[in-house]
Amino acid sequence: MADRLYISPEEKAQHYLKKHHIMELLNYLTFQLLYHRPEKPRDFLLNMLARIKIAKITAVDFPCLMDDSNLVSMFEIMDPTNQGFITPVQYREALKNLGLLDPDEVIDEDKEVITRDDFRDDVNKRTLKMWSAF
Repeated sequence: MADRLYISPEEKAQHYLKKHHIMELLNYLTFQLLYHRPEKPRDFLLNMLARIKIAKITAVDFPCLMDDSNLVSMFEIMDPTNQGFITPVQYREALKNLGLLDPDEVIDEDKEVITRDDFRDDVNKRTLKMWSAF
């Protein structure tokens, strides 16, 4: 099989977006924008980018949309009968909705249940991983 010598502009663009985590950043900014619904969205976005830059330089906490109480509330919505767990399918959808699941990532659906603590810990871990990429 011959090596490909030509890389299309689309492939170069996809590589660039993935390498620099641009889609994750845009998803995060969009979530923030829709959550806060500021009167001046451009100023709000510039402020968010400045906060991200400061957090990166000074190692302070990154601005987050979801704190622990939000994660617990989200979990409780997925667990309306208060069983203390959700299914791997629910978990995967939650990660997708939060922008924390890579398109090519596979979640182990052989695990029978995801507990609230597992959910909260993994979402926090994935959020920190996402921020470290910026």
